[in-house]
Amino acid sequence: MTSHSFPILEESAVRTSLADDMSVCGTCRLCVDLCDVFPSLFDALSIVDGENPQLLTPHQQDLISDNCFHCGACLNRCPHRGPSSDYDINIPLSFLELMQVRRTNGQLTARQRIASLMLSSPDVIGPIASRLSTFTNWFTRRPGSLRRRIVTALTGISSSAQLPSISPQRFSGWFREQNAVSPTDDPSVSVFPTCVVEYFATDLGQTVTEELNSQQVSCTLATTTCCGAEELRSGRVQAFRKRVRRLIKVLANGPSDTPIMVMTPSCLAHLRTNLLGHCDPDQQQTAAAIVDRLRSPIEVLAEPNNSAPTTVVTETTPTSPSTTVVLNNPHTTDAESIAIHRAATEGTSEAQVIEDAGMTMGAWALRQQNEASMHRVIGRMAERLPAQDDHPRTLVRSGLITSQLLCNETGDRAVDPTVLFIRTKRQYE
Repeated sequence: MTSHSFPILEESAVRTSLADDMSVCGTCRLCVDLCDVFPSLFDALSIVDGENPQLLTPHQQDLISDNCFHCGACLNRCPHRGPSSDYDINIPLSFLELMQVRRTNGQLTARQRIASLMLSSPDVIGPIASRLSTFTNWFTRRPGSLRRRIVTALTGISSSAQLPSISPQRFSGWFREQNAVSPTDDPSVSVFPTCVVEYFATDLGQTVTEELNSQQVSCTLATTTCCGAEELRSGRVQAFRKRVRRLIKVLANGPSDTPIMVMTPSCLAHLRTNLLGHCDPDQQQTAAAIVDRLRSPIEVLAEPNNSAPTTVVTETTPTSPSTTVVLNNPHTTDAESIAIHRAATEGTSEAQVIEDAGMTMGAWALRQQNEASMHRVIGRMAERLPAQDDHPRTLVRSGLITSQLLCNETGDRAVDPTVLFIRTKRQYE
């Protein structure tokens, strides 16, 4: 396929546009309790003349943008979006553009570039780490150990971070053993495990696939290629656009009405948001059709029985003890929230729903430069949870790394919403 050129972003224009967005955020401050982006913004504004964002230095802008892990929570809260607003604020998008020009203009340190390369190359590192899973898990198991500190010195990956364990068998290997589809079969679901399920949370992929098989729903493996979110977030835009070309070519295979089930919410949201915008012009129609087919596991699993209630679950204020707390991901749709809430409350007392505590930090939490900020974000999430004497509670939330960090902070245990949905479905069938 012929490669198409995209406009080269000009740094001064990007920084001026970011300052314009910041000037609107400075009058709102509804997101100050989410992450370190907005506290660091307001602290920086407090020391410049007239709190004018246009007077922030490039270094100050960079420090603010580095605190963003692209969870999407601020976009849900922002009152300056949509047709009723005079603005169209999208701070995370502005940070993506800023990271692109910083990388293009050589403003990232060598360790930042190495860390970005390591964290955005699961297609290269994953197969090797999986084959050597016993050694890999031993090598990374003890945070703060000498071997981890050596890795930090070389790569910028935090030595104190608790890295997820590599599964000894990749999900795709298990899938091919259990779900052989002959060329004459007409699969009903195309499975996109993402690198998280392919190499780490393989049990999640197995649970979902087994449930679909029990419903006589035939599955085929779409691709094991990474979605490319970390490439885009680290400013490796050209690498991401090459990935988009490959993804479109692979995902376009099969019947046009077959849903593409993306296993992890953050990867699903990333593809829905960025696949079309970064494809070549001659791929736009195909990319749009692919985006329309993207589904979450719960959307796919709930489709056959269509048993979810029609009322929308809203945020509740904690008033009584509960052992189940639902932490909605910012990308969770209303229909998914309904299904998750129903699963959490089926046969038990009412579960509490806490918004903006289901954010996922992903690979951002693994960078050494983000250690202090990561702990503050986890602390803010923990503060949103209701007071509870009984432990461990069950936190219903997605996100492998962030869920573990939050459970370490609170002493609770986490269950993936999809796993909970399936367990409840099996129990009451």
